[in-house]
Amino acid sequence: MERQSLIEALQRNLAWFRNSGVMDPADGSWGLGERIVVTQDNEALEKTLGAFCASSPYDGYCVLEHRRADCNFEAALLFQEAAEFAGAEWKETAERILHYLYCRSGLLMNGAGGVPKEVWQWSHITHYLAVYFDDNAWCLLISLAMGRKDPALDQRFGMVAKAEALADRMVRAMRRTFQCYKDDDLTNWRDPDPNGWAGNLYYPHWGSLTCMALAAAYSCFPKKEYAVEIRRYIDFVDENLKTWDVSELCYAILGAAFAAKYLGGEFYQAHLVRLGRELLARRNPENGNFPSEHESETPVGPDKVDTIYTVNWALLAMQCLRRLTGDAIYADAEEDLLKLLLQIQDTAPEKQFAGCWRGMYDLSTGSWGGGDRYEGGAASIYTGWTNAPISLAICFALRGEALTDLL
Repeated sequence: MERQSLIEALQRNLAWFRNSGVMDPADGSWGLGERIVVTQDNEALEKTLGAFCASSPYDGYCVLEHRRADCNFEAALLFQEAAEFAGAEWKETAERILHYLYCRSGLLMNGAGGVPKEVWQWSHITHYLAVYFDDNAWCLLISLAMGRKDPALDQRFGMVAKAEALADRMVRAMRRTFQCYKDDDLTNWRDPDPNGWAGNLYYPHWGSLTCMALAAAYSCFPKKEYAVEIRRYIDFVDENLKTWDVSELCYAILGAAFAAKYLGGEFYQAHLVRLGRELLARRNPENGNFPSEHESETPVGPDKVDTIYTVNWALLAMQCLRRLTGDAIYADAEEDLLKLLLQIQDTAPEKQFAGCWRGMYDLSTGSWGGGDRYEGGAASIYTGWTNAPISLAICFALRGEALTDLL
């Protein structure tokens, strides 16, 4: 992939963050909303607006205004990393988002009233306890990475110390959840504490991202309890490797990659390779796409490019595999997927579209489409989870790095 093409795609996407209205104000001082939702011909619109109550309406679309901790951390990390290629002002935007997160949002919980302490609430408008394994995994990894990279940020916000406290909370929640493990009810595997963490650890979406975060924490605070829970979960993933859809395989690889790098050992490396081969077997070699299979949350099909639950994470996974195995087959898959994503990057002139990746592209029609769900499909244009991870992967590609190099 030509370096200039990658830089131009990154710059177009950064312009979308600034101009689309997802950051209001556009300097990041009040964070950013979860996503833009296209309202025209959106079959899931009523359910979407019913489930997500804070939105600003515009002509043909709306901005879902709830500030999620993970989406804001993902965008802040992107802007920090992208400053090298797009100008120092993006680092300033990242710092303003961090100021919002730590000093304005109220998202970092303080234990008042018996709620958990030192963990991140799902959204600033959520008036009930909502502490998710997956969201907090991204918050932990990114706060640790950004704080270690920039000591001034760490001194200002206490990022590394807060990340360690979060890891300690996370590992205890994971241990509690393992105590509920039952072979006869494996698919509903949740924290038994009524004031505990949300997310079904049966799925790597929840459990492997937790391993990713705990392995990152282990690299800085090598506590045995982190390693114990990581190994216990990865053993479970290894035993059930053939059961996961493409989306879940991508999450599993992210967890395995961090374990392989920061815990080391032949088991984790071999496990990572097994996952990588399984994921590659699902890839379409003709166009580089990894098919949409995550039917619980998005339309599915071999011609659908799902940028919310699939190819965004597949790209990060290929980079981790390329970096940790040295196998050229993963570099080739990364290259093909980057080409596909650059080809479909939105060129529409409207500010809500220009430079973004929408939630789904239909290869059979050569256009954005393929159906809608209230949390997935073409009508949803996510800040975090889609646009930030894809552009982060572009930054990594420009450096020949991967997500596992953040620390």
